[in-house]
Amino acid sequence: MNTRMHLNNATDISSRVNWADPHFSWQKAYVASVFAALAYEEIPEFELKKSKRAKIIPSDSYQAHISRWQSRQVRATIGNIDREFRTITIIRRAVLITITQLQDVMFISLRGTTLCYADIMADIDARKASYSLGYGEKLRFHRGFFEAVIDCIDEVVEKVQELRIGDTPIYLAGHSLGGAMAAIFLAKLAEGGYHPYFRPRTYRIPEAVACYTFGMPRYQDFNAKAYLPQPFHIFNELDPVPTLPPTMMGFVDSPDERCLNAIPELTVLTSKGNMGLRAKQFTAKILSPSDHRMERYLERTQAMANGVEL
Repeated sequence: MNTRMHLNNATDISSRVNWADPHFSWQKAYVASVFAALAYEEIPEFELKKSKRAKIIPSDSYQAHISRWQSRQVRATIGNIDREFRTITIIRRAVLITITQLQDVMFISLRGTTLCYADIMADIDARKASYSLGYGEKLRFHRGFFEAVIDCIDEVVEKVQELRIGDTPIYLAGHSLGGAMAAIFLAKLAEGGYHPYFRPRTYRIPEAVACYTFGMPRYQDFNAKAYLPQPFHIFNELDPVPTLPPTMMGFVDSPDERCLNAIPELTVLTSKGNMGLRAKQFTAKILSPSDHRMERYLERTQAMANGVEL
């Protein structure tokens, strides 16, 4: 199923969902996955110039767009997709953001760029950025993800104010590195709710109702997990990216996670593992990069949305 068909399905499902309700549902997860995938439909000029790096982007659709560029010099943009809603795109060196206003909900979706993936892979020590709540506690995020969010947050909020209709609920979504950035964005939007001495901000919009992430890496320490709002994280059983960075470096898993197998069905893991490996009955299981592809998440969340609510 191509992006246009998924968008049509998502628009139809969206009209039947109560977006003001913050609780998890597979219908919401599927719609969120479609808008996470939409961010792969925009290819900035600087990514075309670095097209040899395109293979590190985990999306079949993105790879197809790069192939068309290389053979026919046709650049992919979201504007080329027929749709019944308005989307604004913001492009930064490390992150690409799409802001989409539907009739009943607004989605802010983030994805990492080729440059971001190259930087994160090179940053083997996964340095952390400190973030103070104002109570004396220090939280730590993965520095690369945190700095990408800080670099764009004011412009994103400005565009949200421009595009948003009334009090439409706001949702965040992201896949892979974009999922980690979306989770940090969720915390930044909500900071007025828990930070008694926060510095006055140039941006002011309501916090997001919820955040849905797919196959995201670990991005926070234990304090961040304890104090900050958390995303709903869906990951595939054999996806290696959620096992990175390793827990021995102080990174922790999100508290509200759902693991899907290939059927797809929910499966229970006692441990996700580390560095693309998962220990099971005294053996180490090597995970598969193919299960990290955006299309795997679209297929499996759609199947769950069409099935019995879990």
